[in-house]
Amino acid sequence: MDQTQKWTMYLIFLVAGFATGIGSLGLFPQFWLHYGLTGLVVHLGFLLVFTLVAIFETERVMKSGYYFVELYRKVLQRPAMILAIAVTIIAFLSYYTANVMLILLGPYVGTETIGRLVAKIIMLALIFVIITRAKEKTFTIMSLGSLFFIAVAIITAILFKVKIPPTAAFLATAKHMAYSWQPLSLSLIRAAAERALYGVGLGFGFYIMLGSFINERFNAKTIIGVGILMQVVVSLLATLTIIYAIAPSSPERLFFYAYGGEEDALQLIKDLPDILSGYSYLLILIGLSIFFAGLTSILPTAEVGVQIIASVFRISRTKAATYLIAASLLLGIPDSVPSVADMMLRAVTIATFFMAIYELYPVISSRALKILNSKLSPLEMGVAAVAITFFIVEGLYSMYTAAKKGDLYLLSPVIALIIILFGILGDKIWVTEAPE
Repeated sequence: MDQTQKWTMYLIFLVAGFATGIGSLGLFPQFWLHYGLTGLVVHLGFLLVFTLVAIFETERVMKSGYYFVELYRKVLQRPAMILAIAVTIIAFLSYYTANVMLILLGPYVGTETIGRLVAKIIMLALIFVIITRAKEKTFTIMSLGSLFFIAVAIITAILFKVKIPPTAAFLATAKHMAYSWQPLSLSLIRAAAERALYGVGLGFGFYIMLGSFINERFNAKTIIGVGILMQVVVSLLATLTIIYAIAPSSPERLFFYAYGGEEDALQLIKDLPDILSGYSYLLILIGLSIFFAGLTSILPTAEVGVQIIASVFRISRTKAATYLIAASLLLGIPDSVPSVADMMLRAVTIATFFMAIYELYPVISSRALKILNSKLSPLEMGVAAVAITFFIVEGLYSMYTAAKKGDLYLLSPVIALIIILFGILGDKIWVTEAPE
């Protein structure tokens, strides 16, 4: 195997690990059980669209010959857009790091404010060490971590099916839910598209960063396509794992998980130690799967943030990592309070829809097309139109639903709007550089 083939494999696992977050293991099974085969087919359609968006972004940056941050600074003359993505990453790390580390530490430190803060500090410290000490081996570590995670996820699904004997009635109910054809509805389409967005991982600048580190020797379609396909396989296996994990409980628990909403789905994850009290080794395996799903998403996301900060402010990698982790921790202190963390989650979710448009900007910008002597193909135009329409509609709807909850959640759209508007209007802070 030559170096190109080796790095292609590394990058495939890197994409698969980045795309497969906690939501793929805990929330995708809920979506599939809730909406059946209709939901799955619609989801795969949106997944194809968003995968094409990721490929277009990667190829555009790769063919431009620009480092992705410099593409925004020098060609697009939109440095605030890329910095807005970094701000979203900081907000994401401020709460998500606690969620991931609590999978391991929750039984010891609890899941309330102090426990969340302790878990967050440990996880942020781990990220800092990996990013600053691994240096040129950072991508290798991420890729190998993803390989380990996918292997564990596959083994976990197999062992759950082999070791936990569900009743015939329970299994028949689960199969009926997963294989049913349900009427097409707006809620189904929204849920399918949202899960697809998370299944690809748009909005965090990962794919434009990836385009900066591959050249014409690499096939972006293969790297991203196979990586996302692995994410789909892991998500399908996660559904099998969840069904068999609930089996020692009751059919009512299955209905509660499938139809109770995201909070009830996450509550099931918290209840697994009780449900699987007689299967301690299986509990350890599913815990490892969920932990590494979170870790392999966090590391590439943090890497994007470090590279943006280092390039925009022209500082060393170590300083950039210090600023990223310090800002995440500073924001993470108040959002260690569970209610504040949930509010911040909604704010980041809203912002991510619009950051996905900022990430797509190099593909659709007339300035970039002119300077790079390129044009949009009909496929690119169609895919971009579908994606942007969804990002705007879903982003605005998420603002509405957060504001509708009232109280603390009114801050979610406010925080998201600040980030979004900064990306549009913040360029006056910097003197943009003339295009090369």
